[in-house]
Parts: sequence; C-alpha cells; structure tokens
Amino acid sequence: MKVVLFTHNASGGLVQYISQLANALASRIDIVVFGPIDLDPSRFPFSPEVRIRRFHVGNVVRTFFTNTLLFWRPIRFLRAIRSEAPDLLHFNGVSPWYGLLLPILSRRYPIVVTVHDVVPHAGSRAWDQELARSLFLRYADAVIVHGEWARRQLDAPIPTYVIPHGDYSFFTGLGGEEPVDEEDAVLFFGRIEEYKGLRYLLEAMPLVWQASPATRLIIAGAGDLSPYADLLGDGRIELVNRFIEDAEVPVLFQRAMTVVLPYIEGTQTGVIPIAYAFSRPVIVTDVGSIPEVVEDGRTGYIVPPRDPEALADAILKLLQKKPLRIIMGTAAREKMTRELSWGPISERTIAAYREVMERWS
Repeated sequence: MKVVLFTHNASGGLVQYISQLANALASRIDIVVFGPIDLDPSRFPFSPEVRIRRFHVGNVVRTFFTNTLLFWRPIRFLRAIRSEAPDLLHFNGVSPWYGLLLPILSRRYPIVVTVHDVVPHAGSRAWDQELARSLFLRYADAVIVHGEWARRQLDAPIPTYVIPHGDYSFFTGLGGEEPVDEEDAVLFFGRIEEYKGLRYLLEAMPLVWQASPATRLIIAGAGDLSPYADLLGDGRIELVNRFIEDAEVPVLFQRAMTVVLPYIEGTQTGVIPIAYAFSRPVIVTDVGSIPEVVEDGRTGYIVPPRDPEALADAILKLLQKKPLRIIMGTAAREKMTRELSWGPISERTIAAYREVMERWS
C-alpha cells in the first residue's frame, strides 16, 4: 500500500504530529509526505524512511491567492500526486487550497482526512475553516478524529474513525543527557491563543500563592500577551514569549511539577502527550475531547472551564503532595505507553485505510 500524507503547515505541533504518524506508518507501508515549500524537514524528527516533497501550496491567505492564480502551481502539484501512483490520499487537517482540488482528486483516489479541530477556535478566523471542512466532508471517503466528543460534534456524513492523538515521547531524547531538577513551578505551554484560557490560570495564581507563595508560573509560547498585561506584573511569572525550539521543550517540562491546560474550548491537544512523556500530571478543563485522555485523580485533574478557584485547588493538590504527584506522573507515563503509542495508532490507521479502499473500489 502506498499513501500520500498531506500537511498544509510548515511549522508547529501539527508538523510534529505528522512526522510521528508518518514514521510509524513507514515501518508498515510506503509513505510520502507532501508539504509547503517552506517546510524544513531537518527541523522535525522525520525518519529516513519517510520521503518528503515540497510544493507551493496556499496554506495562508497570501499564498492561497498567489499559488492559485499562478495556475501552473496547482497543475504541478496534481501531476506530482499522479506520478506517485498512490493507493490513497490522507490529508492532515483541512485547508481551503487542498479542498478546492478535491473534486479532481476524489475521482481518482480514495481520500481520508484527519480533522484536528472540529469547530473553529475562539478568536480565530472561522469562514475559511468552515469552507474547507465542508469541502472535505463532501469529497472525502472517511474522516479521522481524536475523540468521541469530536465524532459527535462533527456528525460527519461519511464513516468516522476515532483514533487518539499519539505520544510525543521523542522529546525525551532531546535537550541533553543530564535530567533537569524539578522546581516549584507550574507550566503553561504552547502558542498563546484566546481559546487556551490563559486569563483564568493567571486569575488562579494569586489563590495558589496564598498557600504556596514561592511557586512560579512559567508561560512558554509565542503569541500576543497584551490582553493579559494587567495580570502579568508579578515577579513569580516567568515569560518565554517566543517560539519554543524542540531542544528547549525537555527543560521546561522537567522543571514543572504539573502542566496546566485551562482551555475554554478545544477539540484535542498535543500538550498532554508531551506532559505524559515527562511523567508530569496535567490539570485540564472539561472541554472537547481533552478529558478523554485524562483519568481524573490518576493521571491528572479535570476541572470546569473558566473557573480560577477550581484551577487553584487542583494546582495546590499537586504542589503540596509530592508522593501523589509522583504516583500520578508514573500513571501518566504508563497511560501514554499503553494507549497513545504510535505502533497501535498506525495499525488502526492502516486498518481504516484498508476499509476505505475496499468501499471505494
């Protein structure tokens, strides 16, 4: 079986995701990754078994219009797909540029799409995401989502496979051989976006400091912090407000006693698998499919969204009880190994491919 995997991203967590999926699939089937021209494979942990081809694709507004109006670019892209003679196409995420090519591609190939976010995030531009999703749900033959909530929310008119987001244990092999000591610190990790609920964590920290005044909050990720300026004045808040290189990730997660994801909405996240890889319990909010990979009281705590008091209570439970924190961190690592490993995920993905191909033929 030969499959072409598509990504419209050139950086960030989604490329890390597709690198791990491609690596696992490549040990079983023939895999080629198609991505944007500015995708730098050397920055991501792709296996030598994964072949990567890069093209001018319209992954943002500017490149969408440029690479569509320069008509030879989509023609070259379509010819490249045909030259690979794949058995199936698998799109990782929905993109309007790829979506416009689906009426052509769907005549020749079975198509699978992974929908990472079944609804647009708060504060993000929604119309293009909704257009792309509608195109893919019309022309694709099956969809993959990362949780039962996502399946119900999407309510797709085509077969839907629930396959979890895989682990990011490759991070544990980066950043040097010597482990970093745990600190009295809480970590918020990832790009700063409205839907991630950073405001509620910042409002929770004064409650934490009443009982644990030495605790630090580490906020690590690129994005606009100006909406939170009124809450960032405390010297116990450490800001790393830029893109975080892969080699920096281990230090951040090892320093933290717990990782907090105070999201106000969302489908799933790659931050939890990273935390689990470093044996760190998580504190998450009850939104989307996120709670489906957290065992409340065993690998972390699940609290209501937009609730600083509940966040503070959960943080203090972990900060003040080291034996509990160690037990939960160990359980988190075990859950990652047992349920989120890429071997079983790739097997389930290939089984979905085979079913799609059988129905399509």
